[in-house]
Amino acid sequence: MKQKRLLILSSEFPPGPGGIGTHAFQVANALHNTGWQVKVLTPQDYASKDEIINFNNRQPFKIESLATHRSKPIQTWQRFWGIRNNLRKFKPDLVMATGSRAAWIAGLLASGWGLPWVLIGHGSEFGITKSWQRRLMHFSANRADTIIAVSQYTQRVMENMGITNPPCTVIHNGADHRQFHQLSKTVVEDFRRNEAVEKLFVLLTVGNVSDRKGQEVVIKALPEITAFVPNVIYWMAGLPQNQAKLRSLARELGVADHIRFWGRVSNETLLHLYNACDLFIMTSRQCADGDFEGYGIAVIEAALCGKTAVVSKNSGLAEAVEDGVTGLLVPQNDPEQTAHAILNLINNPNGRQELEDQAHENACANQTWEKVGARYVEIFEELLTRTNQAKP
Repeated sequence: MKQKRLLILSSEFPPGPGGIGTHAFQVANALHNTGWQVKVLTPQDYASKDEIINFNNRQPFKIESLATHRSKPIQTWQRFWGIRNNLRKFKPDLVMATGSRAAWIAGLLASGWGLPWVLIGHGSEFGITKSWQRRLMHFSANRADTIIAVSQYTQRVMENMGITNPPCTVIHNGADHRQFHQLSKTVVEDFRRNEAVEKLFVLLTVGNVSDRKGQEVVIKALPEITAFVPNVIYWMAGLPQNQAKLRSLARELGVADHIRFWGRVSNETLLHLYNACDLFIMTSRQCADGDFEGYGIAVIEAALCGKTAVVSKNSGLAEAVEDGVTGLLVPQNDPEQTAHAILNLINNPNGRQELEDQAHENACANQTWEKVGARYVEIFEELLTRTNQAKP
């Protein structure tokens, strides 16, 4: 029997950070593990050359890094032809496009070659405000054979944009239970001792330190929090894009001693951060350029490590928790309500423990990539079967 072939076009990929890349990596593993031959074409940014080579060599499927050039037009042209040549040589049965530029190219090449392709809808690619980009996304997405949206919120934004032609299925993102899990009490206590936070209440956000991730909201909430509970520290792990701006804000508000930027961290350190924190926070918000949070993989990673979360409403992020059951929802851009939610959980350790237990149980039962990946395999198999049956 001929081995089925999947070509994944992704706008990012590990070992660099990013939810789109993490998602693509896990889908690639899921399909490979069920017998598909998988190849990934992707930029691999925010990592050293040695990191990339070592990471790629460890994977059971082929990864090819797309060209990077200082000139965007030249880079686009090189990537377009690189993908075209791979379509010709690899001869995929199915193409998966994830990220806006990957979708644009798939809409042109895969559709043009009569190849069935799947668009993964995350969020930011549908919130774009530039008219030419919206038209190109509308054109490309409506040529897909099927769409998988990572949240119902993303699906609604797509529909409002006029992307209604292909069928759409919502599959919430998962997290890797082999990488993220609860550590022993001794290991956690040692880590907290080494970081000098044994007696502090630790808040944690994981994600690029950026406008969209909304770390600014938590920093603005800290004066009210520390007025009642002085022994609080806020950890931020992720690419420090807005670090200088937020550090200046913290100084202005008198809470500079209550924050710490970790920068980009290793997977091992990230596991320890999740386990060592007392509460996970993700106050993402919609930006002026239309960018928004499609889901929130980090919330599930924290839950697998036994942590509940406070997250913002009115985005796909809100679907990563069940309000009052596995976490709490707060309005976007609302430091006061964010402070109140955090203080409620600090002052109610029994209630916080109940949310933690329920978050962990739900994540283990329903939100691992093992569970989520099986849904992707099912949809890809069904699409390929329909395509083959429709051939003359």
